[in-house]
Amino acid sequence: MRALQLSLMISLLVAIFACSSKLPEEKYYEKAKDAYTKNNFNQAVQNFKDIVTYYPEGKRAPEALFMLGFINANDLKKYDEAKKYYTEFIKKYPKHELADDAQYEIQNLGKDVNDLPIFKHTDKDSVQK
Repeated sequence: MRALQLSLMISLLVAIFACSSKLPEEKYYEKAKDAYTKNNFNQAVQNFKDIVTYYPEGKRAPEALFMLGFINANDLKKYDEAKKYYTEFIKKYPKHELADDAQYEIQNLGKDVNDLPIFKHTDKDSVQK
């Protein structure tokens, strides 16, 4: 019986420690960038979410929120999720240098690259020359 109590106590302490351990903001950022470069998009999303959750006023919070929209839109093709994050970004950081990019992304979610306005007026002959 005593061994069972000790085992339960250790399990409880491990669970509490695991849930309460929080990494520094820069560590989450490094892990997110690393995961993204390795095409591990779900892990990148989780690390960017951790920045937004644990450091909402942190130095990396605006970029993390933007990247949540970007990864969902461009890599995971989860357009509703992307729109949610981009909209939150614009609302929270309307004067940020990425605000226009977030607005552009919202307007073009799910569109084929050839349908984007930036390529609409391209002269096909000039591309082939």
